[in-house]
Amino acid sequence: MVAFLGAFLGERCEIVLHDTSTKEKSVLAIANGHISGRREGAPLTDLALKFVVNKDYEKHDWVMGYTTRTSDGRPLHSATYFIREDDGELVGMLCLNMDTSDLLQARDILNKVIAAAGLESSQAKENPEQAGHTETFSGSMEELTENLIRRVVTEANVPPERMTVAEKMGIMATLDSHGVFLLKGSIRVVAEYLAASEATIYRYLQKLNGQ
Repeated sequence: MVAFLGAFLGERCEIVLHDTSTKEKSVLAIANGHISGRREGAPLTDLALKFVVNKDYEKHDWVMGYTTRTSDGRPLHSATYFIREDDGELVGMLCLNMDTSDLLQARDILNKVIAAAGLESSQAKENPEQAGHTETFSGSMEELTENLIRRVVTEANVPPERMTVAEKMGIMATLDSHGVFLLKGSIRVVAEYLAASEATIYRYLQKLNGQ
């Protein structure tokens, strides 16, 4: 099915089948993987992890028409179909990522030609392009974990060595909401980035979960 859709929709559309039971190596099949640079065995994306954490699959059969961006800034028109067992448990996702960068460039050229030719009474003001979702396409679980953690810690604008316990707990809560602790080995990486021991990170996580 993945190969069929990839051949029909063409090389500008990436088709990815995820197995959500193995988040660290979730990509079972992929067509046109050159768009994100991924291959079979790549992990879930940070956005897909959010879908799992927020349990979007309990409210919708799919999420469609949202915008993501590749690591080099190209816009993708994306959709995710949730694959569930009879009891409603999520087992997989079928994701489509259409590279629309050429279409947007063509639109901009046409708008300039139309404006220069005076084919409209007044040049329409374009609405700012929707920022959409930011999605990180990673080739390995380690890369995905580090990208997520680095982004959250960097946004804090405070060196880990100078952070208070409350500030570190705030970062832990953000990481948890992004599904970071669903990934194997994340405790070790978080400990490194927060300049703390693994035991301390486990303690923070237990406090966060109210245990």
